[in-house]
Amino acid sequence: MPLYEFCCQACGRRFESLVRIGGEGGVRCPHCDAAGARKLISAFGIGGGAGRIKSSGSGCSTCSSSSCSTCH
Repeated sequence: MPLYEFCCQACGRRFESLVRIGGEGGVRCPHCDAAGARKLISAFGIGGGAGRIKSSGSGCSTCSSSSCSTCH
């Protein structure tokens, strides 16, 4: 089941939910239990994911140099 991001029409809170494809209409807000949450378009899934993100050259949290294979 895909993970979708929703915005509650009643209270305005954003939340994520695992939903079967085509089952978006039955999603209820976990905060106020209102029906009719609106599915949002998530920017994370657009553009190929985190594998294409490059570090700024200042190193990463797992090493002390800026030339490891994780950073560059």
